[in-house]
This record gives sequence, structure tokens and C-alpha cells, in this order.
Amino acid sequence: MRHRLPTAQARLLSPSGAAPKGQVNAVLPLAALALIFICLVCGCQSGVPAGKTAGGQRKSARPAAGEPAPAGAAPMPEPSRRPIAGRTVILDAGHGGDDFGASHHGLREKDICLDLALRTAAILRAKGVTVHLTRQTDVFIPLPDRSAFANRHPGAILVSIHVNASDRNAAAAGIETYVLDQGIKDAEREKTAAGRYQVRGSDSLPSSATLASLTTKSRKDGPALAGAIQKQLVGRLAVPDRGVRSKNLAVLRETYFCPAVLVEVGFLTHVRTAAEMKTDAWRRRTAEGLAEGVADFLRQPAGS
Repeated sequence: MRHRLPTAQARLLSPSGAAPKGQVNAVLPLAALALIFICLVCGCQSGVPAGKTAGGQRKSARPAAGEPAPAGAAPMPEPSRRPIAGRTVILDAGHGGDDFGASHHGLREKDICLDLALRTAAILRAKGVTVHLTRQTDVFIPLPDRSAFANRHPGAILVSIHVNASDRNAAAAGIETYVLDQGIKDAEREKTAAGRYQVRGSDSLPSSATLASLTTKSRKDGPALAGAIQKQLVGRLAVPDRGVRSKNLAVLRETYFCPAVLVEVGFLTHVRTAAEMKTDAWRRRTAEGLAEGVADFLRQPAGS
């Protein structure tokens, strides 16, 4: 592409192409300026310096949300998932001893709960998780003792395992997971916790400075833990998803220093479900769902 010099510069040249006498020194710097002008016009079509926006701001090297990364660019790092080895989980097998729980179709709730707790513990331990059980045999543990056991492990998580039943609706089926009712205020729980534990001055329990934050965090993390377990169980067992629900249950209300959920893994009063509960395959899948749900929660990035 040929570019014509500006008229003012062309007049400085004679028809022969030589500059008139006395003007040679003036032509050279003007010609250089002309070449620079031409380069600027051809090289910057938008008139915006490379790497900047029209407003003068420097462009980000990272693509905006939803934009594909430039070819050859390194992928954006995802939030790091936390390791689960060394974390602590408390599994609470519901009922026990003289407390059978629900009994239907030749099954007793207390037996299913204990079997699932032992299976789930084995899976989690194989992943490096530290697991404690509120009971490992067919014995009855009072509800306050279950929560007190969990409170001796601040920062752990508590999963209470139960089996559902409905005497009014034999067709009821599916899985539901409970968290503490939102109507129970954290301030009330903090006051109760302080009265029960801090006054005793136990060295194994949180100091008064951290008690409030632990109580609030346990409430905040409960729905995430419940959701992770619910998702795994529903997906593995292919049953109706009855969702995450809230209720004022003692084992949840009295557990102050770690997230706590109560899982109802199915209905004993549902004929087909009860038949499946008798099989090793159902119990294995249910234990896997419980363990993987817990693991999914433990892997979540801190603060998520």
C-alpha cells in the first residue's frame, strides 16, 4: 500500500525529487515524522493502545466470567478442596437396648441403625477419617449422653442415623435429613452451653472466648452437611427426595460445638423399602451414601 506525503511536505521537494537549496535539512526530520504518522495510523486501527481499554484502563489478562480462556492460556485454578484424612466424625446409631425404635415387617430400627453405623465407620476409616461411635453394641444411650459425647470433640461432625416410619401412610417413602429448627436461637444455646460446660472448667472444652463462634458455626454448617448426605443417599438408592428439613430434636439442639444432622434413611412401613433393608446390597449402598456424603462435606473449601 502506497502512502502520499502531506501536501505541505511535498512542496518542499522540487520536480526532480531533490530539495531546493537550503531546505535539505528541513526535509529529513519532516519525512521521519511522516513515516511515524503512517505507522501509527496503520498499526493501531482502533486508536487504543494495546493492553488498554478505551477508558485508558489496562485490560485484565484473565477472561471475564463465562468467556473462554485464550488458546494456550493456563486454566484458572479452582478452590482447593480440603483433605479429609485426620478429620473427626461421630456416628450415632439411633435407639438401642430396650429402645427398639420403629418395628415393622420383621425389622427393628435399632438393629439397622447399628449395622449402618458400623459399615459407614469402616468406609470412612479407610479414607483416613477418625471415627467415634456413640454405641458399638446393642445398648441404650440416653439422648443427653449422645450430645455430650459429641461436645467433647469440638470441630468434629455428628451424624445421627435413624429409620423412618409412618403408621398413617404406608405409601410414604424416601429419605429426609434434619437440621436444628431455626426457631432455636443461637444466643439461648450459647447460654445453655456455658452453663453446662464452662462453669465446670473442663480443659477439653472450648474457652468462653470461642464458645459463641463454635455454636454459630455448628448451626451454619448443618444445612451443608445435611445437603451433602441427602444428595448422595438419594442418588445411590434412587428413592424420593424428601429434602433437608428442620426440627427441634434433642440430639441436634444439645450438640453445641460441631455440626449435627439426623438422617432418616428410609421407611420401615413401606413394604418394598422394608424388603430392600433386609438385603446386604441395600445396607452397603446406604453406608456408602452416608460415608460419601460426609466426605463431600469435609472436602468443601474452608468458608464455603
